[in-house]
Amino acid sequence: LIAGKIESEIAELEEEEDRNTFLDDMGLEEPGVNKLIRSAYDLLNLETFFTAGPKEIRAWTIRKGSTAPEAAGVIHSDLHRGFIRAEVIKY
Repeated sequence: LIAGKIESEIAELEEEEDRNTFLDDMGLEEPGVNKLIRSAYDLLNLETFFTAGPKEIRAWTIRKGSTAPEAAGVIHSDLHRGFIRAEVIKY
C-alpha cells in the first residue's frame, strides 16, 4: 500500500534525519516509492549499473543478465562496438 499524502510529506523533507524520524513515527522502514521502484525493476527484469568519472556519477538501466559490452552499448553504441574491458566494483 502506498499512501500518496505520506509519500508527498516524506519527499518534502530535506534532511535525511527528518525523513528517518518521520518514517519511524509512521512505523515504516522506507518510503513506499522505494518498494514500488524495486518491484517494477523485478517485474521488468531490470537492474542498474553505475559509471563514475571525475565530473559525474551516473546510473544506467539494463536488462538482468546483460553482458558488459551490451551494458556499454546503453551508454553509447560506439562503446559496444569498441568494447575492451570493464572494471567492476561491488557496492
